[in-house]
Amino acid sequence: MSFYPKNQITLIITLVFVLISSDLLWAQKEFILWEGAVLNQAKQNSGTSMAMPEMRKLENEAEMALKSGPFSVVHKKQLPPSGDIHDYTSMGPYWWPDPEKEDGLPYIRRDGEINPEFYDYKDHDEFGALMKSLNTLSKAYYFLENEQYAQYAIRLIKTWFLDSETRMNPNLNYAQRIPGRTEGRGIGIIDTRRMAVLPDVLKMLSASEHWEVSMEKGMKDWLAAYVSWLVNSKHGKDEAVHGNNHTTWYFAQIIPLTIYLDQSDRADSLAKAGLPLILEEMIEKDGSQPAELARTISWNYSSMNLLAIMYFAQACEKVGINLWDAVNEKGGSIAKGMDFLFQYTKTKNDWPYKQIKPLNPVLIKDQLNIAAYKYGNKKYKKVADQMISESTEFSYWDLVNFKQISK
Repeated sequence: MSFYPKNQITLIITLVFVLISSDLLWAQKEFILWEGAVLNQAKQNSGTSMAMPEMRKLENEAEMALKSGPFSVVHKKQLPPSGDIHDYTSMGPYWWPDPEKEDGLPYIRRDGEINPEFYDYKDHDEFGALMKSLNTLSKAYYFLENEQYAQYAIRLIKTWFLDSETRMNPNLNYAQRIPGRTEGRGIGIIDTRRMAVLPDVLKMLSASEHWEVSMEKGMKDWLAAYVSWLVNSKHGKDEAVHGNNHTTWYFAQIIPLTIYLDQSDRADSLAKAGLPLILEEMIEKDGSQPAELARTISWNYSSMNLLAIMYFAQACEKVGINLWDAVNEKGGSIAKGMDFLFQYTKTKNDWPYKQIKPLNPVLIKDQLNIAAYKYGNKKYKKVADQMISESTEFSYWDLVNFKQISK
């Protein structure tokens, strides 16, 4: 005999089914660069009192993101050389007018010093703001289960990638132009390195009631065209073999995109093509990265490239290649690359390489968390957690402790 009226029993069964279905949707997600098991644990912890400060941080960031954008390549004032406003355009940041020339042309390079003209090209900043907002809104939707965040994130995606009046063409033909030298370079592909996590953003948002099947098809069509450009264009071919962080970010970006597109053979071939260029070439026996240490902001570039190497390794895992324990012919490895930077998080050790900007240890916080998880290294997690108060952005890693992520 039931203690509930028949209509209430139906409602309860429906609610249970909805909750189970929602959990299954999240369980089915196979993230590429975001660690699904850690995300799941972080969500379980998100309702605890210890997590309250970070959840408030996430909610505040999400509310700010709701007021951002929409972003679009059509907001720039100057037309690209093609005459098509939908073509992404940017300028090389470290190139300045030649003081010895009346017209300043051709521009000359001053590494690490950004020419204010760089900011006149709005596409670079708008794309960066887009990816920051999508990162925040998708995670806010996941953790706070607020459809408003997913709905606005989907609107941002449609504006940048899909709507005919505002969409970006799937190429970077005119990225990082240099006045007097070139209208675009393969190096410009570094501008879209944040697209590496776009597949994870899309997977997270696909659980929303505002997600549309037509939108998924539209994004796969756009990304397929973009991947084809990355593989076949002269700029793409140049960037793949450029060396230093440019090569790493090329592969760290394209492999997750091919995995999302179910292009398994291409993902596998790209992973194997990147191996000798990245793992063999970039890390020395002591863990240093000579190509990044040669820069004028060597800490920034060393930390940025290590993150790209880790993204590359995470993507390679999805095609059955384990790089976490791999050692190159010089004796270098990802673990040694982490240890090399880790030693300078201690105040008693001064960074001995050129750094024309203040050294910010927080730049390796994500790398420390990933390394703690992959290597079961408690000291990495301890130092990463000490950086939480200094970090201005929400991270799901901050919601878990070492015991919860140690394998």
